[in-house]
Amino acid sequence: MGHRIPQIHPDILAVVFVGGAIGTALRYAFAQIPSSGDFHTGTLAANLLACFCYAGLTTFLAGSTAFAARFGARGKEYASRGLGMGLCGGLSTMSTLALECFTAIRSGDAGVGVLYLAVTFALGILCAVAGAWAGGRLAASGAVADDDVRKEA
Repeated sequence: MGHRIPQIHPDILAVVFVGGAIGTALRYAFAQIPSSGDFHTGTLAANLLACFCYAGLTTFLAGSTAFAARFGARGKEYASRGLGMGLCGGLSTMSTLALECFTAIRSGDAGVGVLYLAVTFALGILCAVAGAWAGGRLAASGAVADDDVRKEA
């Protein structure tokens, strides 16, 4: 069986890069939020926002025919890669979460470290569910826009 070499598209690479740069800058801003002991508020807030936004974006793009009609498949891919993979990927941070949890455990605050991890994952799932709901509602509200796009065509 032959292995297929993945194609790298410079335009997609560029939108991921720009989105990632913005997401990473935002992540740095969130890191300036003071922590509460071993509970890192900035990391938690950044990860929860990324969960909400990525799930919302994904659900919106999957359900919005108006977006695809107006911007095409390539525009949809730019939004998915640039805002999702780039911006949300740069904003969220699993490695910092793991480091902060490990540091708390190593310093003798195992309960706080494990609680921090559990709270992050539980709230992350809730934020993703809320984001998916919001993205679905936003896509569904575009039904009028679908008619407008059809009239323009």
